Amino acid sequence: MSPDASESPAGHHVRAKDLVLVAALIVSAYLVISQLADIGFGTIVDELRGAEPVWLLLALILAQCTFVAGGVAVRGTVTTPLALLPCVLLQSAIKFVNLTVPSSAGRIGMNLRFLQQMGVPGPQAAAASAIDDVAKKVVQIGLLLLALLFVDVRLDTSKLSGPSPDSRLVVGLGVALVVTGIVILAVPKYRARIVPAVKSALTAVGQVARIRHKRLELFGGRLAAELLYALSLGATSLAYDVHLNLAQLLFVNTAAGLVSGLVPTPGGIGAAEASIAAGLIAVGVDNPTAIAIAITQRLWTFYLPPIWGYASLRWLTRKGYV
Repeated sequence: MSPDASESPAGHHVRAKDLVLVAALIVSAYLVISQLADIGFGTIVDELRGAEPVWLLLALILAQCTFVAGGVAVRGTVTTPLALLPCVLLQSAIKFVNLTVPSSAGRIGMNLRFLQQMGVPGPQAAAASAIDDVAKKVVQIGLLLLALLFVDVRLDTSKLSGPSPDSRLVVGLGVALVVTGIVILAVPKYRARIVPAVKSALTAVGQVARIRHKRLELFGGRLAAELLYALSLGATSLAYDVHLNLAQLLFVNTAAGLVSGLVPTPGGIGAAEASIAAGLIAVGVDNPTAIAIAITQRLWTFYLPPIWGYASLRWLTRKGYV
């Protein structure tokens, strides 16, 4: 992608369609949240008007500091030395890309392209992108389990019952994976293309795992990002005079991140807002305030960052990093 290409009429047409898609998804998000809390738009607006600007500004700043933590984590996925500034701006650019693709897919794809441009071999870059995503999930799950030890959660699970997974589907997926593996190993053409790439990727994973400072960068960066997101949520909550402790903030933030990550919409639109609101309600926040906090928090983490994310993407493209 060249800088000039985005200025073509076709580029403007694509961006226009993307904006229409995002607008439609935002409307869907409001409908989901309204049904969750059974409140009206006017009530939400009244809550938003009462927010304290100083705390909102702090929440915005804390949310953007996660770019630095994410950049450090990317450096920890490969043994190749990476400059910190491009890694940080990559996190910002991903926010723009996530307007049109699911969050995990956008992050993995951008990381892959970035690392290849930085001289990391393809298989190792692919492994690094997957490592980063797995590390993020591991940290989130670990923090969620830890937070649950200190949080009194009030959840209504009466409506969560449903049919159990079809065992035939599970068996079918298992058989398909086994057959795929056998075909790859049995057909020389496939074996020659895939097996060396897998070995190279596994070797890269092993090399990173053996280097202490790489482990610290990877997991330390992801941990710092989750803590900053939780603190940002805490500042947003304080803007509405809601006081939550760190365990509650970690519970709400990590649970929402894990749930919204399962929904294949750009940036988890709809699912993220509903998950944050549900988490806040579960720790005792009243419904209208929870909705207002969720919407405001998403401003800092999804709706506003693409503005400077676009500038970051242009800079990375101009410098040949993506």
